[in-house]
Amino acid sequence: MAPPATDASRVKAQLATTRATLAVAGIPLPWLDAEILVAHVLQSSRERLHSHPERRLTVAQRARLRRLTSRRAARVPVPYLVGEREFYGHMFRVTPAVLVPRPSSELLVELAIDWLKTHPKARRVIDLGTGSGAVAISVAKAIPEVRIEARDVSARALRVAADNIARHRLRRRITTIKGDLLRGAKPADVILANLPYIPEALRKVRPKELKYEPALALDGGKDGLSLIRTALAQAPAVVKPGGLVLFECDPAQTRRIVRLAQGHWPAADVSVHKDLAGLDRVVRIQT
Repeated sequence: MAPPATDASRVKAQLATTRATLAVAGIPLPWLDAEILVAHVLQSSRERLHSHPERRLTVAQRARLRRLTSRRAARVPVPYLVGEREFYGHMFRVTPAVLVPRPSSELLVELAIDWLKTHPKARRVIDLGTGSGAVAISVAKAIPEVRIEARDVSARALRVAADNIARHRLRRRITTIKGDLLRGAKPADVILANLPYIPEALRKVRPKELKYEPALALDGGKDGLSLIRTALAQAPAVVKPGGLVLFECDPAQTRRIVRLAQGHWPAADVSVHKDLAGLDRVVRIQT
């Protein structure tokens, strides 16, 4: 007969141990990450952890939790550990081949959806730098008539995007394209761009978690605008007259992007929009 399980094997104790380990490692929200990791190991919800704190973890589950906790303490992003991330109310598979979807990018989705709802004849969208496909899929699920071209230079990222597109049953409406920004793109009503925008000078001081994310999706060249500048130059030949162009960026870059946009579209309505944290996040160009 196996020895009885100790209190240390119960959910409540495992949560406390995991939280303490992460706190010592300096993880910003140790309680939240502890809940996510324990729930993942148990294939449970975070809510169920608190309603059943007496539940016991097996020896194998505790060993797996320790390994995951150790990796999180080393600053591996939680979505890479559990293999998924929620974005705009939907779940997406993520791997180290793609950037972890951020809440700040939901503004890109909201602005696109709002515009598409008031322009029923505009239904062709390009998602530039699609990564996991989270932005494209979120827009497609909100606007059933839309057709989206999800573009990325990374074949590995596009495989993750294609998997997410299939999981959300959107293969007929979203096409993945491996390409260099907008080169060769067909005319579109809307262009959504979430391109790398971290300047060279900030690479050494950025959060430790970012070293696990693909550099291709982060590094924006010397001033952070290398790819954005090129895409802005290409966009006038792709976006249809009266169309919409949205660029996500760092708050410190918005003024420069506005000036660049006004240079390409002198008569356009160019505005800056804040994310949920109150930071300038998206430059909106109504051509």
